[in-house]
Amino acid sequence: MKRDIGILWTVLMVLFMTLGCAKKMAMPPPLPPPETILGETAAESLQESLFKGDQAVLSDQDIARILGTQLRLTDRHRLAILSLSSINLWSEDLADTEAKNFDNLLQLLKSSPQLTEVRFLPSLLVPEKRTVPYLREAAARIQADLLFVYTARIQSYRRDRFLKSDEVRAQCVAESVVLDVRTGIVVHTARARRTLR
Repeated sequence: MKRDIGILWTVLMVLFMTLGCAKKMAMPPPLPPPETILGETAAESLQESLFKGDQAVLSDQDIARILGTQLRLTDRHRLAILSLSSINLWSEDLADTEAKNFDNLLQLLKSSPQLTEVRFLPSLLVPEKRTVPYLREAAARIQADLLFVYTARIQSYRRDRFLKSDEVRAQCVAESVVLDVRTGIVVHTARARRTLR
């Protein structure tokens, strides 16, 4: 009998512990933000800028139109290439590598079946003020539908060591943007980084 009571107590204890662990207390939901931030009703979604100075650059209607545009690139076949890399070539090898890389890029893009014409944008047409509207104008002057803009920066540094040989490292960071010349919309962006020892 004592054994049956011991088993019963054990079963009851396991049952109470299981039920006690099974009930989880949920945190109460966070309080809604004040109406002064969201507007008059919380159900209303924001459709305009909260910053008054933004209207000087683009109006809320222009932003809504830009975000609502579905861009199709099926009729865009002429590409212009522009390098915005600062020319700071400190060795002949680096200058040769830059020229070979540009030629490889040009050949790779010319081999694409989606592109009928690939040309570089001459520096004579590139304005000093390198903003999107001016770059679009320069690409339009050579009748390019798309503008591929890239920049590559090479930074090297040297670590002097007391008992070991010195260590030199170089890091290359490349960024690119494909811009639709007709609409001004950025179609694609990319960034790559590589460190060499």
